[in-house]
Amino acid sequence: MAEFEDFSDGSDFEEFLGFEDVDEAEYSDDEYEPIDRELWLQHMFVNDDDEEEEDDLGEFEGFQTNWKTDNFHRNPRSAFNRTPGVKLDLPQDATPLQAFEKIFKEELWTHLVTETNRYRDQVEQTPTRAKTARWSPVTVPEMKTFIGICMGMGLLVLPVRRDYWRQSKNLFRTQFARNMSRDRFAAIWRYLHLQDNQAAVNRDDKMWKMRWFLDYLLVQFQALYEVDGNVSVDESMIKFKGRLSFRQYLPMKPTKWGIKVWVMAESATGYVTNFQVYAGREGSGEKGLAHRVVMDLARPYYGSHLSIYMDNFYTGVGLLEEMRTHGLYACGTVRANRKGLPKSELLRKKASLNKHEYRVAQMDDLTFCIWQDTKTVMVLSNHHDPTETGTVNRRKDGANRVPVVVPACLADYQKYMKGVDLLDQMVGYYGFQHRSKKWWRRVFFFLLSVSCHNAYIAARSVGGTAFRTRYKGFKNWMEDLAEQLISPLRTRAVPVTPPPFHPPPASPSSPFSPPPASPSSPSSPIAGLSGRRFFSPSPSPPVSPSPSAGRRFFPPSPSPPPPSSPSPAGGDTPTPQHDFGKIYDKRKQCRECQLVPDDEKEGGPTVYGCKQCNLPLHMECFGKHYRRYL
Repeated sequence: MAEFEDFSDGSDFEEFLGFEDVDEAEYSDDEYEPIDRELWLQHMFVNDDDEEEEDDLGEFEGFQTNWKTDNFHRNPRSAFNRTPGVKLDLPQDATPLQAFEKIFKEELWTHLVTETNRYRDQVEQTPTRAKTARWSPVTVPEMKTFIGICMGMGLLVLPVRRDYWRQSKNLFRTQFARNMSRDRFAAIWRYLHLQDNQAAVNRDDKMWKMRWFLDYLLVQFQALYEVDGNVSVDESMIKFKGRLSFRQYLPMKPTKWGIKVWVMAESATGYVTNFQVYAGREGSGEKGLAHRVVMDLARPYYGSHLSIYMDNFYTGVGLLEEMRTHGLYACGTVRANRKGLPKSELLRKKASLNKHEYRVAQMDDLTFCIWQDTKTVMVLSNHHDPTETGTVNRRKDGANRVPVVVPACLADYQKYMKGVDLLDQMVGYYGFQHRSKKWWRRVFFFLLSVSCHNAYIAARSVGGTAFRTRYKGFKNWMEDLAEQLISPLRTRAVPVTPPPFHPPPASPSSPFSPPPASPSSPSSPIAGLSGRRFFSPSPSPPVSPSPSAGRRFFPPSPSPPPPSSPSPAGGDTPTPQHDFGKIYDKRKQCRECQLVPDDEKEGGPTVYGCKQCNLPLHMECFGKHYRRYL
């Protein structure tokens, strides 16, 4: 094959680019002019023989600078490339506690117990702080019981926290006293802590008191569940009116004063996949707050083609263009004064549109639509095709709702912009809302409610129809979770082994001393009692009280069986001693009455009880307590 020789001296190429012949000796950098971009495109892509293609060159995709209202190009869209659903091993018939422990793992319970006990020790070493009279270190089961009771308080709302331990009115009694005393709950509430105050942490971080907890929950949320490809970004408010540097005021929110939390939640379920607690401006020169928040929340999903929906506080041309470069789709309402929007009077907010009329414009991957509803609505998207349409339901002439044709971006916005609102609804129904001067405690219980909601969504996604049959809703599931967190019923705090028996010397002069037992009869089990003692009732039937008697009548307890005589050579264990008397300054609930239904209780709180066992008891219940050790 003959070789082709290049006889060109380069002048044709220079002429092709629009250069004139210049003398190299006269060339200098000052006289150099850069290549004109439009001229370069014309020479590279224009075919002189085909005049019809010249009109399309100005619309070269990726270089558009103006919005167009016709001749739309197709906007391709990729599917979400992650597998939605539960990512951890969760059985189909998982209990509420099993699902909740996928988030609140043993590591977190241990951390709560350790920091709570440490904080109490630090307070005890501070001479100016008030001390708790009686305190024992908190254990993990006790902390779970405390959290379970707090969940129950969110489900069963009473005006004041101490009302949950009230015993004066049967109609308003709860069962919380059976699981934890009021004073113990108050002590744990006082010393509940998340971070060591003496640890070397970054004090410039306003969230340092709970930074470990926030980071821990964020990891667990994203490890448990994968969203279905459509999420919404919005802010939630945690009610708090105390003194706080980053307290926010949002007059358009139901909760106007409080702590703002940026939330990304799944549109269909409200599952929280990412969040940030807003602690004020980051640095002195922070600009573009909404832009920074959205990119921070979406960072774990770069390249996944996740569709994010947001309101007009966040949406902007620059944000949507940057999200497209990171493999993210976005759509949201937009404010009319944002930079980069169409400047045509036909696409402005003051354009005269008829009811339910809309107009669409396109620039590269961006689609803009304006629709006239009760007010003018403007929507911006970076993944919707401007030629596609959808429907929304609207009332027409006061009649029932009828479908109205709108652009697809607006229909999808209404469909998927509800994830955070659904979360706020569930947390608002059953969240623990008791007052506290410590701001981080309000955040802690808000995130506790969010954790319960996320665990519920995960359990429901694997449970299927059986789950929906077993639990009618989030409330029933929360009730079971609270009961499963609370430890088994603790009825008494007495040792398992009865106390040793030491019979005191008999005092014949005492009016309460029983008569000496006859030699032929077995020893009386109450021979060692002193003070106000329990006596076996007479075998004769009780006498009914007269109608005029003002005192309440309690029928006597049956006589306890006599024990066998103690053997000096090592026979039966001697009967333990139990004395009845006043042992408390403040009234306490009878321990025996806690074991029976309300209609069988003998009375209210009492200051009397067993001196040896240190248990509050009614005089009428002392016999039941005594017989437990026979």
